[in-house]
Amino acid sequence: MTEKQGQEGREFTRIPMKMEAHVVAAAADSITSDHIRDVSMKGIYLVAEKAFPVGTVCDVVMLVGEPGSQLKIEAKGQVDRSSDAGMAIEFTEIGLESYDHLHNLVLYNSKNTDKVEQEFKDHLGLKRRE
Repeated sequence: MTEKQGQEGREFTRIPMKMEAHVVAAAADSITSDHIRDVSMKGIYLVAEKAFPVGTVCDVVMLVGEPGSQLKIEAKGQVDRSSDAGMAIEFTEIGLESYDHLHNLVLYNSKNTDKVEQEFKDHLGLKRRE
């Protein structure tokens, strides 16, 4: 799917990325995947052999870059969609430093930086401005 397809009606632009992600559920069960379908300011979709059920609260750590010099983006989230192919996790909380890193990751990998900047202006953190 290209960045342009399926974006109408979405709050945040999705960016296809090559990075590793670790997801840990409250029960200390974990999933690691290096096949990320896409990431946005709102969440991540990762392809994995197993997935947590919808509603599972989890911690997400995304590792960007080459081993040994990876940038770490950490967020709390909840599984929004789950299937045999993987799962979509909606971010519910993200620290300021990780938010800045995610913002830059999405912005610099987007084909339409003006649209992405407008999305950031329309939101206060992860929530839409009232």
